[in-house]
Amino acid sequence: MSTESFRLRYLAKAAAGVPRDLANTFIASAIHPIRPTVLIYNCTFVCDARCEMCHNWKHGDRKSDMTLDQLDGVMNHRFWGAVENLNISGGEPTTRNDLPEMVELFHRRLPRMRKVGINTTGLTPHRAIPQLTRIVKFCAEKNLLFSARVSLDGIGDIHNQVRHVERGFDKACETIAAMQDLAGRYSNFQFGLAATIFATNLEDATNILAWARTKNLDIVFNMLRFTDAMLNNKDLQSTIGFQKREEDFMRSFFLDRVQEESVLSGQSFMYLHYADMIANGYIRTMPCPFQSQGLLLNPDGKLFYCENSKEIGNVLEEPAETLYFRAASLAHREDIKHKVCPTCLSPCQVNVGAMKQFVPYAKFLMRAYRVKRDPTRHLETLPTT
Repeated sequence: MSTESFRLRYLAKAAAGVPRDLANTFIASAIHPIRPTVLIYNCTFVCDARCEMCHNWKHGDRKSDMTLDQLDGVMNHRFWGAVENLNISGGEPTTRNDLPEMVELFHRRLPRMRKVGINTTGLTPHRAIPQLTRIVKFCAEKNLLFSARVSLDGIGDIHNQVRHVERGFDKACETIAAMQDLAGRYSNFQFGLAATIFATNLEDATNILAWARTKNLDIVFNMLRFTDAMLNNKDLQSTIGFQKREEDFMRSFFLDRVQEESVLSGQSFMYLHYADMIANGYIRTMPCPFQSQGLLLNPDGKLFYCENSKEIGNVLEEPAETLYFRAASLAHREDIKHKVCPTCLSPCQVNVGAMKQFVPYAKFLMRAYRVKRDPTRHLETLPTT
């Protein structure tokens, strides 16, 4: 399925929720908190890579991962009934042999779920290909949109160096080829690549882009960020944090991507925001659904409002609804909004945030059109902060 066709299909599904989104925007700001519509579930921190920019693999502990029975008990509650977008991440999700059953569980427990996304290293094709194939077929039967991305942080030896896996690039390519073929046969399935840019692979970013184009693969580029709840990598900030060289390159690189992407694309929205933050001293201008309607759940049951929040409790010990609506938790979320959100780099579910916050998105479309026509005017279009 083409990327544009998938986007249009997703927008059509999202359009059905516009009246509810408008009501939620009013209710969340004026009356009381709303239930989450967005969920990221790190199903395990066990990983088959030893990435330079992420330390989740150091925290992998299969014995601490929630079992399917435990997860089913947690999800068997009306509190989760508003979740529309689910992303399953890790660690490496396909290290869990029960990943397909996990997706089936979420389908049973999340009645409004429209889209499932899974991020994978693709480094164990003998395991990843059959699992993801089964998930694609299940989602097609249930009229669910499913997207998957293989992380590719360099071409050839650069990828192997970043991931610290022998023949990592070749293994990932095997998974990529199989998933691309599958996407051509199932209209509910969108497949692409994801690359995280930092000092080690900076010079290879254009090579990754060129390689993806030769394969006709959609690719999204992310700026490296530092967060313990999501990546366990705060300790790396002092050694691989951005310097001026990386910032100058990335701002130019992201503005080029804005020129190429459709202004209706979530990726275009994210790229312009990245360029904005580099230019304005890291002041966030991009909406985020986690400010009012998102949750991050870690493999051991620890619950967070987002990747930058403190743990608000453990769903194996108390119901998620209790933790989410507790006065102390909500006060913490307000504190995050004032102290952390203004400089947050996270791109998580940015397309969802855009569609659910219409005024900021309308302003973005006008700005993106101007920058797309003339990137040299980018600084003139920066929002005032």
